[in-house]
Amino acid sequence: MSLLLVLGVSHLTSALYAPGSRIREKIESKKITSQVKEKLPEKYGPYYFDQPIDHFSLNTSTFKHRYWANTDHYKQGGPVILYNAGETPADDRSFYVINSTMAELAKRLDGIIIVMEHRFYGTSMPAPDFSAKSLVTLNTKQALEDIASFIKDLKLPNLDIELPPAPETKYIVYGGSYSGNLAAWMRLKYPHLVFAAVPSSAPVHMSYDFYQYFEPIRKYGPKHCIKAIHSVILFVDHILFSPLEGPKIRLKERFGAQDLKHDDDFAELLSYPLGLWQAMTPASNPFVEEFCSVFEGLSSVHDYVEAYGNYTKSIIKKACDKEENVNECMDTHDPRGKMYTDVTNENRAWLWQVCTEYAYWQTGAPLWKSTIVSRKLNTAWFQRQCPLTFGEHEVPRRPIWRKINREYEGWYVSLDRVFWIDGEYDPWREDSIQSESAPDRSDWEEDAKYVVLPKSVHHWDFFVSETVSESIKNTQEQVYTSIRKWIDEADQPSATFAMKYQSPN
Repeated sequence: MSLLLVLGVSHLTSALYAPGSRIREKIESKKITSQVKEKLPEKYGPYYFDQPIDHFSLNTSTFKHRYWANTDHYKQGGPVILYNAGETPADDRSFYVINSTMAELAKRLDGIIIVMEHRFYGTSMPAPDFSAKSLVTLNTKQALEDIASFIKDLKLPNLDIELPPAPETKYIVYGGSYSGNLAAWMRLKYPHLVFAAVPSSAPVHMSYDFYQYFEPIRKYGPKHCIKAIHSVILFVDHILFSPLEGPKIRLKERFGAQDLKHDDDFAELLSYPLGLWQAMTPASNPFVEEFCSVFEGLSSVHDYVEAYGNYTKSIIKKACDKEENVNECMDTHDPRGKMYTDVTNENRAWLWQVCTEYAYWQTGAPLWKSTIVSRKLNTAWFQRQCPLTFGEHEVPRRPIWRKINREYEGWYVSLDRVFWIDGEYDPWREDSIQSESAPDRSDWEEDAKYVVLPKSVHHWDFFVSETVSESIKNTQEQVYTSIRKWIDEADQPSATFAMKYQSPN
C-alpha cells in the first residue's frame, strides 16, 4: 500500500495548482531523483488510441492518446471504471490501474479500470509545443469529446473478447480535482455514454477572484500558526501599501528578496507555504511540519516576521540558481523572461486552461475579511501573465469562466447516478457543489449521493492504506454499494430496454 501513498502525494500536489506553484515548479525542476520507481507490468500499457486533434473541424488528423488498462478481473457484462488523469502527465497515475480505490472498485464489480491521459499532458500531444497556436484545441469541449470518442471507439488490446459498446457496457467516469469536473461534465453532456460518475473534490463552479481558496486554511489551520501568518501579512501589507520605497526595500530584505522589484511578485513569494495545505495527505502534514513549526515558541510580530523571513530565504535558495538574483528568478513583469518565451514548458498547458476558461485566481481576501495572503496578490497579478505568455490577441481579455458556469451549470448542476465527495478542509471546496455558498440539495429529486469527509483535504478518498480514517473507508464502501445498486437497478429488464434506446440528445 505504500506505493499508492507515495503516488498520492504527487497526485495531490500537482492537481489544480496550489499557491506558489510557479516557485514550486522551480524547486521541483532542480531536484535530482535517485529513487528507482517501480515499473508497471507491460501488460497494463501504455497503449495508444488514435484521437482526432480537432473533433469539431473537417480535419481528420489524429494524435496518439496514451492510456493504461487492467482487464484482469473483467467478466462479461462488467463495467469500465474510466479515470482521466487531468492536468498532469499520467505516468505516476498509471499505477492506479493496479493499486487504487478505482482498481479495487473495478475488481469488486468484475470490471475494467482504465487510466487515460489528458490532451497536452505527458506524451498525449496533439501539437509539438505549448504555443498559443498549438494550444488552440486545448479546451473543455475537446477534452470531453476525447473521452466520448475513446468510449465509443475503444478496442482493448489486452482483452480477448470484444467489449460491448456503451450503454451495454456501463462506463463509470471517476475523477479528482479538475478531472472530477470532467467526470461530472461527462455525465451531464454524454448521459448515453456515461452510466455514472464519481467526482471527488471537483470545483465545478468557476470563480474569477477565488480568495475563498485560503478560507479553510485560515479556519482550520493550527491556531498559533494562523495567528502568526495573519500578523505577518498585516505587517507586510501596511508597508507594501504605503508610498514609501525605503521601508519596502528593508522589508523585502528581511525575507531575502531585496532585489525583487515588484510588490505583487513579493506577495506571491509569501503565499508559497500556503500551498503546502493542499499537499497534506492522511499520513503527512507538510504545512505543519515544514512551515508552521518555524513559529513554535514565538509570540511577537517581530519574531513571526523573522521566522517567516528565514523560511522564505530557504525557499529562494532552493528555487533560484546561484548566478541569478531574486528578481531574475521570480519576476513576472518582464515579457522577455523565460517563463514567457519558452514554448516547450509543459506548465503552459494548465496556464492556458485557466487563462482562457477557468480563472480560479487565488488572491488575498477583500478588506472586509481577515486575510492570510497579501492583498497585493490580486487578480491583476494573475491576469497580466496571460497575454504575456500567449500574446495579447491569442487569449480573451478575461477567461470565459461565466460562460463555463452557464454551459456546465456550476453549483446548480443536477445529475442522477453521481457520487459527489468533498473534503471538509479542502481549499477547493468553496467551488464545489458542497460549498457552504452553494444551494441546499436536501430536497432535490435526484438519485445522487453527497459526502463531505470530516477533517479531510483534497480528494483524500483516493488513498487506500492503513493510514486513512474510518470515514474515508466508509465512503469508499458507500461508493461501491451505490454503484452496485445503480447497476442492479439498470439491469432490470424494463430499465435495460430504456437505457438501450436512450437518446444522445
